[in-house]
Amino acid sequence: MEVDYNPSPKEHYFISISLNENEVISFDNTTKGHRVIKQVLVEKQTQDEAVKKYGKITGGWDTIVLEDGKFVQKYHIEWIDKDKLDIVNGETWKTVWEKTLDKQLGDKLLYFSQLISDHYNELEKFPSVISEFEILLSKEITKQHV
Repeated sequence: MEVDYNPSPKEHYFISISLNENEVISFDNTTKGHRVIKQVLVEKQTQDEAVKKYGKITGGWDTIVLEDGKFVQKYHIEWIDKDKLDIVNGETWKTVWEKTLDKQLGDKLLYFSQLISDHYNELEKFPSVISEFEILLSKEITKQHV
């Protein structure tokens, strides 16, 4: 799971869960909307090759990687926005479906995103909250991915 670094008091979040090496479901409240999306990997290349092919970098931020509720790493993302294509560190991800996210779920995801961002180096202090977050995401992925 990846959670874009989103310390309080920001209002945006992006949470991405890999279904396998080539598919992800992401929960998104960013400039592109309040939504859940499924994306598939369509191309891998270097970031330099991506810039030559798609144009300049649109934005950049850090993301936090979690495995089994534990912090694994934080790394930088450089993004090129091409509407239904998102080029992330050279990987091209195509949005294959998009659904509106309801406000109640969005508020919960914002809470979890900020808690993880604010405390990513000490998540062991929040095992029940992280477990609740993982259960919520699992249920939503099952519901959305039918």
